Amino acid sequence: MSSPNKIYRVYCYDSVHQVVTADVIEASSDEEAIAKAEAQGYGTRCEIWDGNRLVAELGDQRRQA
Repeated sequence: MSSPNKIYRVYCYDSVHQVVTADVIEASSDEEAIAKAEAQGYGTRCEIWDGNRLVAELGDQRRQA
């Protein structure tokens, strides 16, 4: 039985850390949310959030929180 999908928020920022885009991704786990964000082309100064919890920062060097 698979886990129900959660809604993750993806925020991408410009060079002065102002939000440029804000999107949502549905995924059943943090790892799946990160993989989906990377597959959709997110990856330059982006953060993935699950509610108030920072899941990962995407960029030149990916960092999981």
